[in-house]
Amino acid sequence: MSTTRTKTGGTYAKGRASRERLVDATMRLVARNGSRGTTLAQIAAEAGVSQAAVMYHFTSKEELLNAALDRRDELERPAYRDAGIGLGIFDAIAAAVHQWSSRPDAVGMHSVLIAENIGNDGALRPRLHSHYERTVDELTQIVGSAQDAGAIRREIDPRLKAIEILAFINGLETAWLLNPTAPVAQAATQWAANQKLALAQRD
Repeated sequence: MSTTRTKTGGTYAKGRASRERLVDATMRLVARNGSRGTTLAQIAAEAGVSQAAVMYHFTSKEELLNAALDRRDELERPAYRDAGIGLGIFDAIAAAVHQWSSRPDAVGMHSVLIAENIGNDGALRPRLHSHYERTVDELTQIVGSAQDAGAIRREIDPRLKAIEILAFINGLETAWLLNPTAPVAQAATQWAANQKLALAQRD
């Protein structure tokens, strides 16, 4: 019986490892070539698995792209979730930008997929739009909570500030993808400091 469990566990672990390699390969290839320029066969070859293995784990390229976006969301969301109440949200965002160099494929893939799905007929547009609106809502709540705690001035519109924050992040992503040597980490640190000075509640 223990042998069966070991084999089952080993098979599960191997299958999960193959799935993770497929997601990683998707992120790399889409960041480089776009989803429209990337085939399932190319993803399989990049991941070192058969095309049959791709279809075993994912029923379509769209499902695989969604899995890659899930991975990207897992990497980025802690910047907002762990910020706490107050002006720390800006330091958290700057810290996340400092991590871009360790996960360039996640940043590149996200920007490419937004560009490819900007039209109403984009297959991933509903998911990307929903993610954007959800993030705006989260940032709005964080800014509002900071106001309630007396850390941010009351005259600031929380939702407009949330939209502005995302515009800064998205613009910085584009600048970095166009020029990987751009000092985006330093820019984000300076931006965070400026935001805290401008928004802080004055006595």
